[in-house]
Amino acid sequence: FFGWVHLFGIFESKAVGLWTGADDVDHAYLVGSYLHYSKGGFENIKAQDLSTRKGKGKDRPVVGDPLYAVTAIRSDKTM
Repeated sequence: FFGWVHLFGIFESKAVGLWTGADDVDHAYLVGSYLHYSKGGFENIKAQDLSTRKGKGKDRPVVGDPLYAVTAIRSDKTM
């Protein structure tokens, strides 16, 4: 099992342009793509928005810092 959680905030001087020029959804996509194309044998790759939101409906604003997670399961084929 692999889990990656991203909280808002980075060291701008340490991050690469691909990361700093992207939003949170792009970050999750980038991590998921890395797992998909790596030779690690990851399957069932999923991204989730775990941010706390206020109100009801489609466009609910985030309360506090956004929180995104990418999870995957490593297949037995690579072990």
